[in-house]
Amino acid sequence: MEIQWYPGQMAKAKRLLKENLKLVDAVVEVLDARTPASSRNPDIRDLIAQRPVVAVLTHTDLADPQRTKEWLDALQKDYAGVAAVNAMTGEGIRPLLQLLKSLPAKRKYGGKLRKLLIVGIPNVGKSSLINRLTGRNAAQTGNKPGVTRGKQWVRLPGDLELLDTPGILWPKIENAGQAFRLAAVGAVKDTIYDPVELGAALACYLTAHVPETLPKRYRINPGEKDPHIILTEIGKRSGCLQRGGAVDLDAAARLLINDFRAGRLGRITLETVEKRGENNDYLQQNDAERD
Repeated sequence: MEIQWYPGQMAKAKRLLKENLKLVDAVVEVLDARTPASSRNPDIRDLIAQRPVVAVLTHTDLADPQRTKEWLDALQKDYAGVAAVNAMTGEGIRPLLQLLKSLPAKRKYGGKLRKLLIVGIPNVGKSSLINRLTGRNAAQTGNKPGVTRGKQWVRLPGDLELLDTPGILWPKIENAGQAFRLAAVGAVKDTIYDPVELGAALACYLTAHVPETLPKRYRINPGEKDPHIILTEIGKRSGCLQRGGAVDLDAAARLLINDFRAGRLGRITLETVEKRGENNDYLQQNDAERD
C-alpha cells in the first residue's frame, strides 16, 4: 500500500506555511493520538524547527489512554512542550492554553500579543481544537481531509493569536505501515486507496494486537483466518449483502473502517512508542506480490 500525490493544494499550503512562519512566535503541531509518529509530517520538520514547537495529541477519546501517556513522555524530548486534548469534551484545553502562554516570544518587537501557527496533516482535528480553544465555532470542521482552506487568524484567550493553515501531507508515503495508519484514521481521502485492502489490513492488525475487538463487536471468531475471510464474516453478521445474498466485501470493509474511526471498536492506538514506524506485514507482503 503506497500513497503518492502532490496536489496543488498541498504545495500551496506549504508555501503559505513558509511565508507566514516569520510572523509567529511558536508553532503548534497537531498529532493524532492514535498514530502520533505517523502523523508527524517529515516534509515540514526543518521548516517549523525555526520556532519553538508544541505537540498536541488530539482524538484522545479514540486512543488507548495508557498509550497516550507513553507517547506524551516520549515526545517531551523533541518539543518545547506537549499536551493531550479531547476536543469533544474540552479536557486538556486549559493546561494547553497555559503552556502556550508560557512560550518565549521569538519575534522582535512582538508586543504583548503572542502569535502562533498551527500545523498538522489533514483531518487531524485542528479545526475542532481551535474551536475548543476559542470557545466558539471559529474554524470550519469536518470528518474528511481538506476542510480548512486558506489563511485564518483566530484570537485566543490570554493575548494569543493563532494562524490556522490547511492540512499538509508529504509527497509520497512508501512505508506500508505508515500508509495503513494514515488511511485508517482518515488522513487521506478515501478515493486514494482500495477500501477492501485497507479493511483487510485493519482486520489483520486488530486480530493480532487487539484480539477481543472483532468478536465483541461482530460476534465472530477471527482466529488465524485470512483477513478477507474475516471481512466476509463481518459482512454476513452485519447484513452487508449484495442482491442474491453474496457478501459485499466493499461494504463490509467500509463498515469496519467507519466503526474504527468512530470509536465503536474501543479506544485503540495503532502504534506504540517501542515499535514506532513499524511496517504492516500484511500490506508489505501484498505490495511485494504486486511488484
